[in-house]
Amino acid sequence: MRLAALTALLALAAPASARAEEGELRYRLVLHGRFTDLQNHPQPTALFDRGQLSFDLGQYLATRGSDAYLSTFASAGLEGRRGWFRWAVLADTGEVRSRSFPRLAQVCPSILSPTGLDVPGSGRCSVALATVLPTVPIEETQRQPAEITSNGRPFGQEARSTLLLREAWVGATLGRNDFALVKAGRQRLTVGDGFIYDDYGLGLAASFDLGALGPSWDLGAAVFYPGRDFPSGAGFTSLMVALRADYLPSLFERVGLFAAFYHDRTGSVAELFRGSLAEPSVVKLRGLTPDTTEYKSEERSLAAIQGSRLEDEAWLGWAGTGGSLRLGRVRLDWTGALVFGHVDLSGGLGGIIPVELESHGSVFGELAHLRVRGSLTRTVEVGGFFLFLSGDQPPAAKKQLGLTESYGGFLGVAPFVTATNIFFNGGVAESFAARQASAPGVNGRGVVAPGLTASWDPLQGLGLDARAAYLVSPATGPFGGSAYGTEVDLEVSWSPLSWLTIAAEGDVLFPGSFFNGRAPVTKVVLGVDLVAM
Repeated sequence: MRLAALTALLALAAPASARAEEGELRYRLVLHGRFTDLQNHPQPTALFDRGQLSFDLGQYLATRGSDAYLSTFASAGLEGRRGWFRWAVLADTGEVRSRSFPRLAQVCPSILSPTGLDVPGSGRCSVALATVLPTVPIEETQRQPAEITSNGRPFGQEARSTLLLREAWVGATLGRNDFALVKAGRQRLTVGDGFIYDDYGLGLAASFDLGALGPSWDLGAAVFYPGRDFPSGAGFTSLMVALRADYLPSLFERVGLFAAFYHDRTGSVAELFRGSLAEPSVVKLRGLTPDTTEYKSEERSLAAIQGSRLEDEAWLGWAGTGGSLRLGRVRLDWTGALVFGHVDLSGGLGGIIPVELESHGSVFGELAHLRVRGSLTRTVEVGGFFLFLSGDQPPAAKKQLGLTESYGGFLGVAPFVTATNIFFNGGVAESFAARQASAPGVNGRGVVAPGLTASWDPLQGLGLDARAAYLVSPATGPFGGSAYGTEVDLEVSWSPLSWLTIAAEGDVLFPGSFFNGRAPVTKVVLGVDLVAM
């Protein structure tokens, strides 16, 4: 917070754009305010019911519950140049809100309990079974007292891990017409049009605008530690390398290729599979009778997966193409990519590795994204899009079918996908939402999403955007269906002043056969943005 305050103070003292012989200094101050009301969003995790000493399976992927909250986001940044020297610093609070997390229940195995699980202090924990499942912490149905969070975690933890510092880099322009720019430090990086990575990272990046020399090419390369947290421990061996080459037919057009490589030992890739590892146990438990040997065994298995510390040794590579072309009054944007590699997955429970968490398989996934937009009139634009992120069945389900342990889903390190507002977390708050690694679709099953878009700008500073999409899972879901459902989104923004924007959003997802329930998922967002630069 001290750094953010200092940056803001410097920014207020500086002119918006001060050009002089000594160089140039620019500032940017942003304050977002939001009210969000989210209803019937599916619960992706099976929580432990302390009273029943078992997992609450009825809430799993069920469309029920509500969450309404106020949130804010503040940022302050400075950017300067002097001759060939460049620098920038940016601090922000992240999305700050009050949030109540599930309590953590310490769960132990028990022979006497009808569910096979109990809690320490009951006198029924089994010492003999501790060699199979030691006491583990599991999220339960009861909630903790509300606390202030930033980017989805306690504010203090966010501040300690990031210092709230998003950018802090120095750079230099090189060559004739300053065609090359090299930057070192914490900076914003995008890989694969955001489908692979779009967040802050610590490292080196270079861009080469060959158009300044003649050829219509723009090249880029980066080597960095991905993530907003400063690297520590295994993070120092978890590097991403990214390359791109774009041909520029005109000022606002490009046709390019990109490639990236990532080695992870932090467990972030392993976390992508936690949901898919737990799902088979949840499905199996729904068909078993309590107080049977099989039921108790499956409850312990689910507890091991939910409470385990996941570890990995992941080697992932990506190769693809992306571009944007204007064909008359129509603009075409596309991204296509393949991911390949190998993931060794394990879980540590006091030195014990549950069999359910052992996985040593290859990865091969596909991405296809196409967007078309065309102007009907000066103020009306219509279009359509198609998004395909490949997915796969959970590892345990594939093992039961005698299939290989390979995973066919498209994995991203910190993707920024905003095709729709509910399923993909887009909308008026998407620009400052926390980035996080996520498997494609629900529990890594992938998603196919064809959709339509329309926008209308009836007045200066007033804009309306609408979209509709039908979302499907390439792999059958846990309840026998594959339809995520149909989503319709509407956004309105009004900028009465250059520094003020008022925004509103209303979205609804009509769940399909993939989920446990058919209650419509709704999201309403009201927002105010203040920007000074």
